[in-house]
Amino acid sequence: METPVILSIAGSDCSAGAGAQADLKTGLALGCYPLTALSCVVSEVPGCVAGIEPMPPEFVRSQIELCLSRFPVRAAKCGMLYSPDIIAAVAETLAARAPQLPLVVDPVMVATAGEPLMQRAALSAYQKRLFPRATLLTPNCDELTVLLGDARRIDSEEQLAAAATELVQRLGCAVLAKGGHLRGDDCTDILALPGEPLRRYRHPRSCGISTHGTGCTLSAAVTAGLAQGRDLPEAVERALHYTARAIARSHRWGTVDALCHRAED
Repeated sequence: METPVILSIAGSDCSAGAGAQADLKTGLALGCYPLTALSCVVSEVPGCVAGIEPMPPEFVRSQIELCLSRFPVRAAKCGMLYSPDIIAAVAETLAARAPQLPLVVDPVMVATAGEPLMQRAALSAYQKRLFPRATLLTPNCDELTVLLGDARRIDSEEQLAAAATELVQRLGCAVLAKGGHLRGDDCTDILALPGEPLRRYRHPRSCGISTHGTGCTLSAAVTAGLAQGRDLPEAVERALHYTARAIARSHRWGTVDALCHRAED
C-alpha cells in the first residue's frame, strides 16, 4: 500500500517542538510521508522567541512547486507564513499547481509565550488569498477574536461555539475552534461545518504542561487523516485524540521547563 504524502508549509523551530519539525514527527507517527516547504527559520524554545528570519517568497514558491511536481501529495497544511508576500506566493502556487488539494490552514499569529509570529499586514493577505481555498481553519480563542475583527472575549464554550459559527458564515470553509485556552477540567474543541450542526469534542485537560507546538501537531494530524482518505469529521476526531494523548505523555526537560516557568511569571 502506497504511503500517503503530505506537505507542510511552515516555519522551522530549532527546539523541534513546533513548526515543520512537529509536522514531520506527526506525519510519520500517523503513517504518512511528510514533505516540508520552509517559510521562516525561527530561533525559539518554549517560552522564548529570539528571532525570525523569513525566507524569500520566491524560494518558498520554489520549494512548494518542486514538492508538488515530484511527489503524489494528497493533502497540505499551512502553519506560520509571517508576511503578505509569503502568503501570496503560497496561495498562488497552490492555486496553479494543486487547486483541488485538501488544505488545512493553521493561522499562526502569536507564540504561546506572546511573541507575534506574523506581520500585521499578513492578516488581510490570509483573508483574501488563503482562507477562500482552505478545507479547514484551526484557530485558537485568541486567533478567533482577531479573525472576527472585534474586541470580544471568548471565555466559555458557548462563546467559542458562537465565534466558530460566525466565522464559518463569513468564510464558507470549515472551522475547528480550539478551546484549549478556556478554563475547566475538560478541554472542548468545536468543529463547525457549513450548513451542519456543531460537533463538540472533549478530552481531559492535562495541567502543568507546556503546550508549545500543539496547534502545529493538531493541524498536521488532521492533514494526515485527509491524505489517508478520511472525511473531515473523522480526521479531526482522530487528530484531537492524538494531540491530547501527546500532551498527556509529553516529555519534560528541566532547562526548558525553567524557561517556560520564567516566561509565565
